[in-house]
Amino acid sequence: MTGRRKVRASEPTPARPMTAVPPVARRRQAAPLELARALAAARAAEQAAEEGRRTQARAQAAEADAALAARLASQPECAVEAEPEPDRRPLREKARARDGVAEVLLFTVGEERFGIDLAAVEEAIELPPVHHVPEMPTAMDGVITVRGTLTSVYSPRQALGVSHATGACALIFRRRRSRLALIIDDVEDTRMLELAHLRDAPTSAAAGVVLGVIRQDDALCSLIDADALLAACHATSLLELT
Repeated sequence: MTGRRKVRASEPTPARPMTAVPPVARRRQAAPLELARALAAARAAEQAAEEGRRTQARAQAAEADAALAARLASQPECAVEAEPEPDRRPLREKARARDGVAEVLLFTVGEERFGIDLAAVEEAIELPPVHHVPEMPTAMDGVITVRGTLTSVYSPRQALGVSHATGACALIFRRRRSRLALIIDDVEDTRMLELAHLRDAPTSAAAGVVLGVIRQDDALCSLIDADALLAACHATSLLELT
């Protein structure tokens, strides 16, 4: 017989004694949970701080907008400059007042230079062949054809007191339903004249037709009233017809 103890099948196996877990081990098991809670709390705090900063920024922007609106409301409104109305006064009225400007067409007759309201002239053309008509007045040189329409042609001698030299050109005017042509020597240019510089015409100038004289390019220019010019041409014709 040996010294070993025989264990019977019916005899229960003795249980191992329970070993107590040290406190350090328990803390190690609880650390991940505490860390997750700490991270969640930190994120919540950071989100709350960010939302607070955004709220503060919105409040500051609203205050700035309100301050700007208050400053704008306290300032007087700037008056919007309206475009000046065009000066529609007749040339004769502006010339008499020596006020305003006039856009004129410059032309020459003989050695004289004249200016006439550009809006009164329908066109300037080279003078086509002039056809004489029976018993026409001396102030009338004849008729020309302008785009298929017969147009009376007048000399400037009676109305302006000067005779043309070459008579190479003509100014076309429309008077009511008819056209009228005035023989001139040349067309120069269009200019804007300051009527404040207009001076009285010499006494020898055509009465009622010349509004005054103004210096242009070291030469005197006589400013013509278109209505008075055309009226003088027609009046001369009527007088000579009687």
